[in-house]
Amino acid sequence: MSVGTLTAKILSLLPNIGKCQRNFLIHFFTLIIAFRGKANFENLARQGQFNESTYRNNFDKDFDFFEFNKQLIDSTLEKERAIVFDPSFISKSGKSTPGLGYFYSGVAGRTKIGLEIGGFGVVDIENNTCMHLTAVQTLNHKKCGSLLKYYAETVCDYAVRLRGISNRLLVDAYFSRYNFVNPVCEAGLEVISRLRDDSVLFYHYLGPKRAGRGRPKKFQGRVDVKQPDENHFKLVVEAVDANIYEGEVYSKPLKRWIKVALVHHLKPNGELKKVKIYFSTNLTMTATQILIYYSTRFQIEFLYRDAKQFTGLEHCQSRKEKRLDFHFNASLTAVSLAKAAHYLNVPKEQRKAFSMFSIKAQYFNELLLNRFFSAFGLDPNSKKINHKYLSLRDFGKIAA
Repeated sequence: MSVGTLTAKILSLLPNIGKCQRNFLIHFFTLIIAFRGKANFENLARQGQFNESTYRNNFDKDFDFFEFNKQLIDSTLEKERAIVFDPSFISKSGKSTPGLGYFYSGVAGRTKIGLEIGGFGVVDIENNTCMHLTAVQTLNHKKCGSLLKYYAETVCDYAVRLRGISNRLLVDAYFSRYNFVNPVCEAGLEVISRLRDDSVLFYHYLGPKRAGRGRPKKFQGRVDVKQPDENHFKLVVEAVDANIYEGEVYSKPLKRWIKVALVHHLKPNGELKKVKIYFSTNLTMTATQILIYYSTRFQIEFLYRDAKQFTGLEHCQSRKEKRLDFHFNASLTAVSLAKAAHYLNVPKEQRKAFSMFSIKAQYFNELLLNRFFSAFGLDPNSKKINHKYLSLRDFGKIAA
């Protein structure tokens, strides 16, 4: 199945999509994968079917990427899923660009001037892959007092729609703070993340109740993560390089009881090397489940990487908020469409590693070949040409 065919199938499930917009989107999602160079309006017009103003005008039209991607996810991914939220830095210059400011860049390891998007993805736990859901540009965050509160509000704004997909939210250690976790949990989502190595944790009090008036004793003492109490933690995995402990403790920073997975990383001689603390606000989850879910969080980083390298996530030159929003979401959605059409539809035992490079090479070759056929008046479906077409289409692809 091609990306164009898959796009048409998903669009048929959405109401209120006009014929012109439908035809544009089918063409555009194929073009954004096939193009070479910068994904700006002028270059898209050079390689696509429409003129520059048509691309600009369609970027201004309303389109519900959330619903489109939800339909794509429901038809592609397995039932065991989780939502992942992660901001991503977007390189951008221009004093008149909305949302321009200083944001943290993980690649540079420091804050840089540019834009930022808060991306929602859906991870398939069984297939260990991520597909795009929606992206929201970081705007007006200074009114919230802090970026963390702004992120919490963004998640809460989408909470009702997110719960229709999954009620488990995966975030990195930066978000494991009260100002984010508490409002998100109140919105009906469970948070799975990692705590700081020096987080203050307390045990349940298991002793006898004190006679007389007064509040019952709640805590037994502070948790020493290097030497967990066997009365509160159980060893669930014992291996040469790591031991995993499971327990329910109270987190002072989060002000709530959480289920914790303590991972003791060991040196070759068996001595303790370091301890990492993973947690879930769902007290019924096991330590193994917490680690499996958290490990899939990193799949959204690969989604961002592929969009930046192959579908022009950072190429939009517009200074309009609506066009920027369309470009960010379209670029990330194109990667999901490519993944659904050329990776997830292949039986699991026959799959190789997902390679956006190979898919892009194939679509560019198809674009170029179709130009040749059109210019020379050839029929690509003729028997004389057809057997050569596939080898030319696959030219430049790599075995990932």
